[in-house]
Amino acid sequence: MLQARHTILIVGLYSKQIIAFMKFFYLPVLFIMVFSCFATAQELVYELDFENQTVGTEITKRNTLQFQGWNKSVWTVKQEEANKVATSTTQAKVFLIKSFDVIPGNRYRWTVETKVVNNGPAWKRTHVLTVVCGKGDESQQLVKENIAEPKNGTWTSSSLNFTVPQNKSEVTLQLFRFAEGTEVSIDNYKLDKL
Repeated sequence: MLQARHTILIVGLYSKQIIAFMKFFYLPVLFIMVFSCFATAQELVYELDFENQTVGTEITKRNTLQFQGWNKSVWTVKQEEANKVATSTTQAKVFLIKSFDVIPGNRYRWTVETKVVNNGPAWKRTHVLTVVCGKGDESQQLVKENIAEPKNGTWTSSSLNFTVPQNKSEVTLQLFRFAEGTEVSIDNYKLDKL
C-alpha cells in the first residue's frame, strides 16, 4: 500500500513536470513557429534575373519584357561572365521604367541590384531608384533611394519598402541615371507583396 502511494505521488509529480515542461517549452516554440510564418509571409509579384533571356534582347523594346526606356533609353541583355544582366547605353539621362498593378493599402518591397561603370568621376555613377503612383499632376512619390557615387563596377543591392495609397492601384518603379558616358547594369529585379 505504501509503495502504491509513492508510485501515485511520483506519477503525479512526473505529470506536473511534463505539464510545466510543456508550458515553458512547447507553447513558446509553437508561438514562435506560428508568428514566424506570419512575419515572413510574402507573395512574389514579379521576378527577373535575365538568365532565361537571349543575349542581345532589348528589354525596352515593344513586345519584350514591358520595360520602358524614357528619353529613348535602350537596355540590352548582356552576358557577364557566368551571369546575364540588362545594361543601359551610355547616353545622358537614362531611365528604366516598369509599372505594376497593385492592391491599394498593401505593403510592397522592390529589390534590385545595380552596377555602374564609367571611366570618369564618381559623381557620374550616381543613380536614383524611385517608386511613384499616379500620373501627371496627381503623381505621388512613395519612396526614393539615391545611390550616390557607388564604387565603379561593383554591384549594389537596394531594397525599397512602400505602402500603396488607398486610392491607387498601380505603381511605377523607376531607375534614373543622369550623367553621360556611364553604363548601368541591373540584375535580380523583384517585387514582393509583404
